[in-house]
Amino acid sequence: MDEETRNIEAWRNDAMNRTRDRLGQDAVGENEKNRLWWEALPMTYEDWGRASREPQTKEDFEKVDRHYFRTNPYLETHVHWSEFGGKRVLEVGCGAGSAACRFAREGASILAVDITETAVALTRKHAEVCGIEGVRVMQVDAEDLSRIEDEMFDFVYSWGVMHHSAHTERCFREAWRKMKPGGTGLVMVYHRNSLRFWAKGAAYLVLKGKLLRGDSWESVQRHYTDGFYHKHYTRKALTAAMEEAGFLVEKIDVCHMSSRMIPWIPDGWRRWVKGKIGWLIVARLRRS
Repeated sequence: MDEETRNIEAWRNDAMNRTRDRLGQDAVGENEKNRLWWEALPMTYEDWGRASREPQTKEDFEKVDRHYFRTNPYLETHVHWSEFGGKRVLEVGCGAGSAACRFAREGASILAVDITETAVALTRKHAEVCGIEGVRVMQVDAEDLSRIEDEMFDFVYSWGVMHHSAHTERCFREAWRKMKPGGTGLVMVYHRNSLRFWAKGAAYLVLKGKLLRGDSWESVQRHYTDGFYHKHYTRKALTAAMEEAGFLVEKIDVCHMSSRMIPWIPDGWRRWVKGKIGWLIVARLRRS
């Protein structure tokens, strides 16, 4: 086992042990495991092993924002943020609040939800220290948004969140219920037909011997992917799941983070490769 694998597994185990100890229980339900993982290791883009990972100051949150948007170039090239002025927006899974605060800056009426207390607190603090008004935040599970009025939102946004839920398709159905007829949405999840899924999975299954220890293509992801759950979709499977939830799928895009992915190939080829076998798959949605 290499150092990266040891670190990820140690941090994951430590996160679960600390949160279980805090709650005084040895076993927890399906999505409670999800919540506990992210309570202990919130998505702040700091190293997983760092003792202090939560931003505190305006400068800290501005650093988080830069990372969020710089490492996800799709959000700058394909999302027209100025169009959300005056719109009602629901963000499912707000993390440290980068997208929620961006929507609010553009004049949207934003409700940001998350399964964890930590994310709710971070998003509120983000808005407060950066002087951003109109950011509403609520702690709810994306699989059950019954506390929120149906058919309320012009736009539903979720970037890299729903694939971490125990039952991702329930999140899709709940998002559909909250969207107004004629409303639109954008949901990003992990791409199964990605270079990362197959190449890194093969390396761990075969070269690191995880196959002999009982891991499959799906379960081996836990050794190097954040979150307690991490479901991956093909274009066909994501389209089918979204249509089953009630959405009209306007477009499916594949993309990747700003990392080079394959360092030695020219930029033009790398962009083409990312658009075919990148790790992120984005559904652009509409409710009829």
